[in-house]
Amino acid sequence: MAVVLIGISIITNAQSAGNYLYNNPHALNTDRAHVPVNLPNNNSITLKAEVMMNVKATSYTAIFSMSQNGRDAYEVDSLMSGRIAQVRYALGLMGIAESDVHVDAVSMVPTYAFKLEEKKFTKRYTEEPTGLEMKKNIHVLFKHHELLDRIISEMAFADIYDLVKVEYNIDGMQTYYEELRKAALDVIHSKERTYDALKFHLTVQNMSDGFNCSYPLERYKSYTAFNTGSSPYAVSYARTMREVNNNIIVNGKNNNVRVDGSLTADAMNQQFIVQTAEKNKTIFYDRMPYNQFDKVINADTEEPSIQFYYTLQVQYTMINDETFQKIEEQKQLQKKNETRTISRKEWRMQRKALKSK
Repeated sequence: MAVVLIGISIITNAQSAGNYLYNNPHALNTDRAHVPVNLPNNNSITLKAEVMMNVKATSYTAIFSMSQNGRDAYEVDSLMSGRIAQVRYALGLMGIAESDVHVDAVSMVPTYAFKLEEKKFTKRYTEEPTGLEMKKNIHVLFKHHELLDRIISEMAFADIYDLVKVEYNIDGMQTYYEELRKAALDVIHSKERTYDALKFHLTVQNMSDGFNCSYPLERYKSYTAFNTGSSPYAVSYARTMREVNNNIIVNGKNNNVRVDGSLTADAMNQQFIVQTAEKNKTIFYDRMPYNQFDKVINADTEEPSIQFYYTLQVQYTMINDETFQKIEEQKQLQKKNETRTISRKEWRMQRKALKSK
C-alpha cells in the first residue's frame, strides 16, 4: 500500500481576531503605520479636521416578501388576505399599530405546467395554466430593534420567510450635522495651538467643508471561513508519482490520502478524485474604521448604527514670529503716520474756522 502524507499547516493569528481573517489575510496588517505629513506650500498651509458620529436609528423598517399560489383569483386573494390578517393581529399584540404596517402589492401572474399527451405513435408535452401566483411585500415600522426577532418569528408562523432588508430611519439629521461642525472646529483650533506653541502665526485665507453618511445596509460584507485540505494540484502530483515512490509527501493542509496498491489502475485513480464541498457563506456588519478620523463621537456602540461624517478644511497663510513682528511694526508705524496726518488736517480745519470768524 502506498501512502500519501499531506503536511499540516498551522495558522496563528492574534487573539480575538475572528474568522474574517481566513479569506482576508490583508486585514491583519503588521506593517508600519503610514502617517500623512501636512507640508506647507510656500507660506500656505491647510489644516484638516475629519470627525464621525455613530447614531442609533430612531426607527426601523423591516420588509418581508410573501407569495401565494391558488387555482383562481378568488382562492389566491382569500389565502393571502388570511395570512396578512394573521400577521397584523400578531404585530398588534406587540404594540405595533396597524398604521405602521403597510402591504405593497407586487404582482399576480398565471402559473403553468406541462401535461403529457400520449397518442398511438407520438408523445407531446403541452403547457397549460394551473392557477395564479400573487406576490406582496409587507413593510413593518417599529421603534425598538429587539422587536425584530419577534417579528421574524410571527412572520414564520404565517409562512413568510423572506426578510428582504431592514432599513434604518433617522430623524433630526441637521442636529447631528451641527454637532459634527462644532467638533470639527474644536479639532481645527487644537491644531492651530500647535503652530502657536512653535511661534508660527496663521491667517485664514479660505475654507471648505462637506457632509456624508452611511447606513448599516451599506456596510455589510460577506465572508466564507473554512480550512481546506490538499489542493487539486497536490493530489494530481501524488497521482503521477505513486508508481515512482511508495512513500510520497505532498505539501497541503489537514488531509491524509491512502492508496490501496492491490486495486486495479482504474480503482486507484478513483482515490485521487477531488470533490470540493460547498462552503457556508455569512455576512457581518463592518463599520467604517475609526483610524482616519480626528474625533469619533459615540464610539462605544454595541449595535449597527448610522455613521455621519464631516470634513472641514481651512487654508492659512503661515509666517514665522520674526516676520510677524516686522509686519506688526510696519502696521504700527503706518498707523502713527495716519494719526499724524489726521491731526494736521484737523488743526488746519480749526485754524481756517477761526480765521473765518
